[in-house]
Amino acid sequence: MDSDKYQQAWQAHSSETRVTIDADLLLKEVQRNQRSFRATIFHRDFREVGIALLLLPLWLYLGVTFSEPWTWYLMVPALIWVIGFFLVDRMRHKQKCIGPGETLLESVKESLIQVEHQIWLLRNVFWWYLLPFTIPTLAFFAHLTWRVSELVAKDLLDVVGLAGEFVFLVVVLSAVFYFVDYVNQRAVRTDLEPRRQELLALLKSLRDESTSEGSMKSTESVESSRIFRRWLIVAVLSLVTYLLMALVLASGLFDSRYDGPPKIDGPAGASLGRLITDQRKEKNLVGLAAMVMVDGQVEAAAAQGERKKGSGVPLEISDRWHLGGVTKSITATMIARLVESGQMQWSDTIGEIFPEASVHEDWKPVTLRQLLTDTAGAPPNFPKEVWRQRPALGPECTQARREAVLNVIADKPAYPPGKKYAYSNVGYTIAGAMAEKATGATWEDLVKREVFEPLELTEAGFGPPKSADDTLEQPRGHRKVLAGKVSVDDEADNTPIMGPAGTVHMTLQNLCTFAREHMLGQLGSGKLLSAETYKRLHTPELDDYACGWLRKDPSAEIPCTVYWHNGSNTMWYALVVFIPEKNMVVAVTSNDGDIEKAEAAAWEIVKASAKQFNVGADPPRREPLQGAD
Repeated sequence: MDSDKYQQAWQAHSSETRVTIDADLLLKEVQRNQRSFRATIFHRDFREVGIALLLLPLWLYLGVTFSEPWTWYLMVPALIWVIGFFLVDRMRHKQKCIGPGETLLESVKESLIQVEHQIWLLRNVFWWYLLPFTIPTLAFFAHLTWRVSELVAKDLLDVVGLAGEFVFLVVVLSAVFYFVDYVNQRAVRTDLEPRRQELLALLKSLRDESTSEGSMKSTESVESSRIFRRWLIVAVLSLVTYLLMALVLASGLFDSRYDGPPKIDGPAGASLGRLITDQRKEKNLVGLAAMVMVDGQVEAAAAQGERKKGSGVPLEISDRWHLGGVTKSITATMIARLVESGQMQWSDTIGEIFPEASVHEDWKPVTLRQLLTDTAGAPPNFPKEVWRQRPALGPECTQARREAVLNVIADKPAYPPGKKYAYSNVGYTIAGAMAEKATGATWEDLVKREVFEPLELTEAGFGPPKSADDTLEQPRGHRKVLAGKVSVDDEADNTPIMGPAGTVHMTLQNLCTFAREHMLGQLGSGKLLSAETYKRLHTPELDDYACGWLRKDPSAEIPCTVYWHNGSNTMWYALVVFIPEKNMVVAVTSNDGDIEKAEAAAWEIVKASAKQFNVGADPPRREPLQGAD
């Protein structure tokens, strides 16, 4: 307010000083300041509400497009709260229009009311503005950190590191919000409070006893205290509401309940369809599919569920499925083909394949055979820095894979080689890198040439499964979030670097065809490899693990020898089984990363399928598929 000569008059203490004030001029100055102040507040409110209104649809669109977790959507009620707060605040504190007959006293009082309300708003900006955004932001990043820890954290140090990253994020976020709060409090001190004092001094000079500074401060203090308590209660209730929303969403109450009929094929397709429908509901899986092949023919196939949670698009029997660790048996088969063609030997060692590298002495004598039987002493997984890399398939991925392998073998093995079985993604990646070095080809090209093409696995590929029909919802893997499920985008897949251990996808038909080739090899009539080589691939070295296959001895549930392998990248699940005595192959897949429940459902289907045929019956007697006891 530019009124220096009037302030000098108000501040004069000499009783002899007399100043005549031009009331009309002062009224115009007060009203001009009032209009300017109103315009500033209006533009601020309009900007905040406008940005929030634009963010609402954008936030929902991004959440759906990128399959964000449920904590992403907690920002929606925060945006609605801020929009509602500004609108309700303007309705409850309507700005009085300046009328032609308004007196100077009325104008000063109205200006003072507006200034004091803005002081209250900025002093409490944390409660009504920053807190609603703080809660969902922290919830989202905490949830995201937890999900990443499930995917890449392999030991306590990884967990501590991720926790440290989250703490750092909290510190940065706190600094940002502190800065916003500081700017607002500074505006109160340097702009609003001086303006308020000017108005109070002007009121005093106008000798309005009812609104003297003392009484105004007292009234303001009582009113501000009452309003502050009220808004504090609102803030606490908002926090409780957020927590209740989180609990409701986490409970799975709003999870999709797709109950469409299963897609079926084969003579026993209907009974298999009923079985997987029951298992899916019982285990609360997003989707479940299975195929049973007997004597080279599809006896039964069925798929039930949806491609992406909440999409309503049903799974198809022809969909492609991520195989995870089942990829290991494919890598072992490819390398066995290289051995039979003379390009590699089972006795090839790491030291021989990488003579130029700085290899630890304990790694140098480790053989190809030890790597494929998980007895090489390799650690279970790569460091998180490797898991986060996404090199393009081809030479770039081959180079990144070799670098990751050389970093591992430069240090001492995790276990004494040849002395202990230890399941390892790293061991198979090393074996894949050795094959690349020996042949000069990429692992992907070797798998295509040695396995996919000879067996005509035309729907097999690498990385996340893709549907041939771009008009439909693409299949997605899902992860468990407390009691609910969330679809995960493709970027959350295994790194291509560990491709030899877990990045192949196939249809059920392709998977059964591949497993049947191994079963025929066990029976002495395989087309890819000799009977002797198949026997080597299926014979465990230590424990029950062979080369990408586990052998399960006869039991009461399945009274014959079973060869099997499963896989998961924490978002998909796959199990494949072949039973030579029954000439049977069973493949079960799920786009649900709840490994425990998906595996339980898969084995129920395997046991039910095995019971359908009597061992040694000629022809085998078919019975309806039922859940195994």
